[in-house]
Amino acid sequence: MGFDSKEDLWRGEGRSLREALDSGRSLTRSQWRKALLALEIVFASDVIGSGCDWSITTGISDEETIKLLRVVQRKLGRVIWVA
Repeated sequence: MGFDSKEDLWRGEGRSLREALDSGRSLTRSQWRKALLALEIVFASDVIGSGCDWSITTGISDEETIKLLRVVQRKLGRVIWVA
């Protein structure tokens, strides 16, 4: 995923990315790629993410999350893969 460890995802660079997104700061392509991949894995993974407990953890249903995730993937897909 590009993070040094699970701790880095939750309390290090991952937290910095969340704060940047919350405050509207710009991210580099690499940071957007990390943020999207982290979201995809945290949403789906029971091992390092919320997984089956997503709706309990976030208050957002799996169905609504998938719809929102697809919107984000489509928007970022044009940006994060351009050389």
